Amino acid sequence: MSDILEVIPVLSYWSGSPAVASVIVTAALLVISEDRRVLVTALAIQYLFVGLLYTNILAPQVAGIKTTAGIVVWLIVFFSVQQSGWRRGSEVSESSIPWVLGARARFRVFAVILAALIGWKLALPGTLPFPVASEYVTFAALQLTCLGLLLQGLAGHPLKSGLGILTFLTGFGLLYSGVEPALMVVGVLAAVEVAVALSISYLTIVHMLSSRVSEEVR
Repeated sequence: MSDILEVIPVLSYWSGSPAVASVIVTAALLVISEDRRVLVTALAIQYLFVGLLYTNILAPQVAGIKTTAGIVVWLIVFFSVQQSGWRRGSEVSESSIPWVLGARARFRVFAVILAALIGWKLALPGTLPFPVASEYVTFAALQLTCLGLLLQGLAGHPLKSGLGILTFLTGFGLLYSGVEPALMVVGVLAAVEVAVALSISYLTIVHMLSSRVSEEVR
C-alpha cells in the first residue's frame, strides 16, 4: 500500500504540464519529420502521455482501457512500418546536412506554430460552448486536434495521413471524454482508433508494394 501511495504523487505530476508539453512536442514532430523512426517513436511517447492525461478525467480502470488501446494502435503501426521499410527514398529530408531544415520542413514548422496558436486560442476560458474537465486536458486535446488536422492536410503518403487521423482522434477523444466519460463512449472511440490503425497498416503496405512495382517497371 505504501508503494502505491508513493506512486500517486509522481503520476499526478507527470499527468499535468509535463504531459501537455510532451503531447504537443510529439504531435509537432509527427507533422515536421519524415523519418519513420522518429514518427514511430513520437507516436509511442504521445500515447504514453495521453494515457496519463486521461487519469485527470476518467477513473483509473477506464483510463487503462484507453492506454491499452493506444498500445495496440502503436503496435499495429510499428509492425506495418517494419514490413514496409523504415526509410523510403522519397521520404528523406531535402537537406543532406544533418539538423539543417529544408524549405518544406521550414514551412511545416511555420504551419505547426500557426496551428498551435489556433489551439491555444480555442483553449481560452469561455471559448468552447461546453464545460471542460481540466484546463490541462482541454489545452492538450485542442492542440492534438489542430495538429492532427494539419498533419492530414500536409501528408504526402498513407502513413502520415493515418497518423494525422490518429492524432485528431486522440485529441477529440480526450476532449469528448471530459464531456461524456461513459465507458461505452470510451470503448467505441478506442475501437475506432484500432480500426483506423488497421487501415493505416493495409494502405501503407499496399503503397510500399505499388512503389516497388513502379520501380521495377522503370
